[in-house]
Amino acid sequence: MISTSHTEQAFSRRHQERESQRVLMKRLFLLVFPFCFMTTILGRIGRIFGAHEGTTQSAYAEAKASAYAALGYAFHA
Repeated sequence: MISTSHTEQAFSRRHQERESQRVLMKRLFLLVFPFCFMTTILGRIGRIFGAHEGTTQSAYAEAKASAYAALGYAFHA
């Protein structure tokens, strides 16, 4: 028979693990986002002098999506 305190401890431990992963994700995002933002801006500057392609996203949204995509690999590895 599983005691209530054991279940509560397991729930508390899982909650703490998820919270620590969220904090880690935020910190990594703050490290990766500036790099992604600069590469997005440089890529758009390169497009000015090259072939013109229509962009539907802002540079901020594109960089944010790139940063989250890159961080996804870190958490699923």
